[in-house]
Amino acid sequence: MLVKVMSVFNCDADELFKEVRKTKSLIYIGKPLVKFVQLPIHPLPEVWKEGRYLLKMYILGFIPFGKQWIVISVDNDIKHIRDNGYSKLIKKWDHNIYLKDIGNNKTLYADTIDINAGILTIFIVLFAHIFYRLRQKRWSKLINNKFNYNV
Repeated sequence: MLVKVMSVFNCDADELFKEVRKTKSLIYIGKPLVKFVQLPIHPLPEVWKEGRYLLKMYILGFIPFGKQWIVISVDNDIKHIRDNGYSKLIKKWDHNIYLKDIGNNKTLYADTIDINAGILTIFIVLFAHIFYRLRQKRWSKLINNKFNYNV
């Protein structure tokens, strides 16, 4: 099933894409709904690079949700990041982030996620709708705070 959430942000597309590529943005943007914890055997780079990364996930910051593989590919030319991730519970978590400059210092930001979790798919999709709306609100806050992750 497909989830698509879009927003228009008051921000330069190049500047936003630079922030989206920072792995610390995943940690910040996921809060408080999902806490991501990197594993020592799969440390995250400062900036997403093509590759596979294994993270632990906690719903609401404390409910264990298992480990999730994040499988990253990046296309800088079109401002696109893909996480073709999966876990034992979620067989397919194909998350794409697209950014498009729409003029006047505004950026169209889109999250599209194709999900397959067997009989749990509908529940994971409902969660994803909530999670990605929250993420985009967190992006808006981060943009308004000039990318200050400490606010």
